[in-house]
Amino acid sequence: MSVFQCPGKLEKILTAHVRRVLHVNNIYKGLDIVTAKASRQERELVKHHLLDILEPHQVFTVVDFRARSLKIIDNLTKQGKIPIIVGGTNYYIESIVYQILVEHTDDTEELLWDRSKRKRDFYETDPINEESNKKLAKESDNPKNVVVLKQETEDKSEKQNLEDQESILNSEIKDNISFTKYEEDKVIDRETLKQDVDNESKFTNEEIHSKLKAIDPVMASRLHPNNRRKILRAIEVWLKTGRRHSEVLDEQKTSEGQLRRPGATIILWLKCEQSVHDERLNARVDSMLEEGLIDELLDFHDRHNKQRMDGNPPDYTKGVFQTLGLKEFHQYLMLPAEEKNTEEGKKLLQESIANMKLGTRRYARRQNKMVRGRFLEHPSREVPPIYELDTTDLTKWDEEVKNKAFNIIDSFINASPCQHEPLKQFISDDKRSIDGHSSNYCDVCERLIIGDKEFSIHLNSHKHMRVIKRKKRIALQLEKQKLAAKPGNYEKLESE
Repeated sequence: MSVFQCPGKLEKILTAHVRRVLHVNNIYKGLDIVTAKASRQERELVKHHLLDILEPHQVFTVVDFRARSLKIIDNLTKQGKIPIIVGGTNYYIESIVYQILVEHTDDTEELLWDRSKRKRDFYETDPINEESNKKLAKESDNPKNVVVLKQETEDKSEKQNLEDQESILNSEIKDNISFTKYEEDKVIDRETLKQDVDNESKFTNEEIHSKLKAIDPVMASRLHPNNRRKILRAIEVWLKTGRRHSEVLDEQKTSEGQLRRPGATIILWLKCEQSVHDERLNARVDSMLEEGLIDELLDFHDRHNKQRMDGNPPDYTKGVFQTLGLKEFHQYLMLPAEEKNTEEGKKLLQESIANMKLGTRRYARRQNKMVRGRFLEHPSREVPPIYELDTTDLTKWDEEVKNKAFNIIDSFINASPCQHEPLKQFISDDKRSIDGHSSNYCDVCERLIIGDKEFSIHLNSHKHMRVIKRKKRIALQLEKQKLAAKPGNYEKLESE
């Protein structure tokens, strides 16, 4: 949703300043319905950037997004214009708002993925020519001020974006560097390690983790052996910079909470009462179905998804394939055409629709939690003014959303007092003391848990409680067996 859908007063206020929208999560061509992409009419009303710039097989990291977005923003600043960042995935927005991420690159047109030799095996089953990755549309327009509009729902995996925050810096280092491996000194051969990373599928999680421990024991202690992606990226940082990833991240702590443009960023957070929001999200999926969602998914699956699998398990964790809807409709999409109209096929279709509705509602909840957790409740960050716009009652749209947004933006541009107050930060003492990198070993479950919060959640989880009950039951059985082994105790145990 964009306030530019309501021309009029806003046009009078902002015509000379704002006529640009920068999209966070509609970068891929196709899938217009399932991603609720801006219509042609909306694009004609306002100039849109980073929209339809990638083919479905291309991978676009948060670093790529940041590099291109900042270039656009800088160019618009020079023109005295203000972009509206619409979206989106929180980590992508944070890459613009805050001075975060390890990587820095001067080439904003080359994808980070294209510079990675390994490409995480993404193209092993993809027949599409990788050279098309070089053909990205070039964008060169961008403020002194940045207005961020938080939408109610988005279609991007937060988990993937969290991992994207620690990608790869492309630099040269000498071939051999001496480090301490845990308790013994050892010279790490860069070329051998590089080959191991390029062929990482041959190694277990524990073996990959041990390779990281050899060059960066601190970072290894922060990452669980099963967190393979982050472990590999930490190794790559060392390979390409000659520096330990843990040291780079520790240095970043002094600046990652600093705003990239202090005093020049505001966030408009569109909120809605949960039950009403759930109804709208269900209706949104129904509307997509009427617009041709099934045909769009079937066409995309046939052209881009089917050949990726070819006997391999489905992977909906990369690029456009993370889009909400593809995974939820997977079983239906895999049905032969003649089975789709059978009773079983129709039943599977209805289950897929229900799964998409459920997934959309869950994602919306996570997005709201992320806004609170990453902005309002973050213990070590500067927070830009965040204004809540209540979209619950559409009969009050002008009063609660449109006019309020006009007033906020007008005051922002003219540096005049605003009649509306931004949301206040609330950070509990518990959150201030949380260590997100601590290593915690659960003796009961025999598992390594990284982070104080995660460990606390684990200790109160049903899984942890089940393990405790199971071990108590086993211990009781063993005790009974010991007692039974003693003369004269068998009859007593039987009577019990």
